[in-house]
Amino acid sequence: MAQPSSAASQAPPHATLPHGCKGLDDVDIVPGRSVSAVSQQLLQGCIRRTFTEAGSVTQLIRQGADPRAIGNLRVRGPTVTPYWRYNCPSFAIDSPTNYPLLYADGEDGYDVRVSLPQWSSRELQQDIINALIDGGADVNRGGGSESPIKVAIAAGNLTAVDALLARQVDVRGFTVMRLPYIHDAAPPATREYEAALMSVYRRLVQHDNTLAAQRTAHGFNLVHLAAEAPSIFSQSFIDQYLTLITSHGADMTATDTGWTPLHIAAWRGSPYVAEWLCRRLPAEDINRGRPPQPHRTPLAMAADRFDFFARQQQERQQTEGGSRHIRQQKATIGVLLRSGAA
Repeated sequence: MAQPSSAASQAPPHATLPHGCKGLDDVDIVPGRSVSAVSQQLLQGCIRRTFTEAGSVTQLIRQGADPRAIGNLRVRGPTVTPYWRYNCPSFAIDSPTNYPLLYADGEDGYDVRVSLPQWSSRELQQDIINALIDGGADVNRGGGSESPIKVAIAAGNLTAVDALLARQVDVRGFTVMRLPYIHDAAPPATREYEAALMSVYRRLVQHDNTLAAQRTAHGFNLVHLAAEAPSIFSQSFIDQYLTLITSHGADMTATDTGWTPLHIAAWRGSPYVAEWLCRRLPAEDINRGRPPQPHRTPLAMAADRFDFFARQQQERQQTEGGSRHIRQQKATIGVLLRSGAA
């Protein structure tokens, strides 16, 4: 069985870590089972950014390294069952704005965001990705977790997105334009990260203007999914994002699942999504009940969730997570009331 490698050795310097994140000094690189020694070199080079030219990648592949090799990052110390697995192309994608995009497995199954270094140039990163694909890497598989295109989008990495699109990556069938998976406790997104994300979403619409109308297998569209996402983005970003996707086919009043996007925003405490929706919806939609329960309006649902979190806080010790949920529900209720909800 392959042994973990300390990620700290030979690691290039990186920017100051965002709050709550780990860096290369804090994690081990754990190759998947049956990953050969030379394939481990390939994985580690992609993670540590130690390749200075694409020819080094090609040489390792010629020596038997498998560009489809997978591995995971593990917070140093605990031995845990790996969940977040990535392949070489996914590990080769950096975050241009240093907003962490990959996850390490932590103690008690807790996911920890990891900030990896940037490549020395956008051109080198593109060359590395192309060398991996030329060597046989599958651009449509992530090794068990996120595929390379999802990693590239979550990173706001337009260079990587363009490189993958040029290699005919599949972007259909999995709501590729949804907001990235980020923990509730993550720090607010920076303006730079939001701008990078929007450039990627605009590029995807340019590539295929039907992507914004995609739905999940359960019938939820991108507006529903935005209402479910943690509230780490600014109102300005949410406004731009929702305007983009609804102008390309995402329905702000969809009821196929019995939940409108506003119902979900109310239930999940998503005040910025609720604000955008309430500016555009007529009164009957703002006060629409969930069939077959006409009394389950967005305002009623937001109030129920506020009561739930308030009771939890009374019954348990005060937690930052609970306080955050209460603040978000209060803000959402305020949006609904100002918009005429009853």
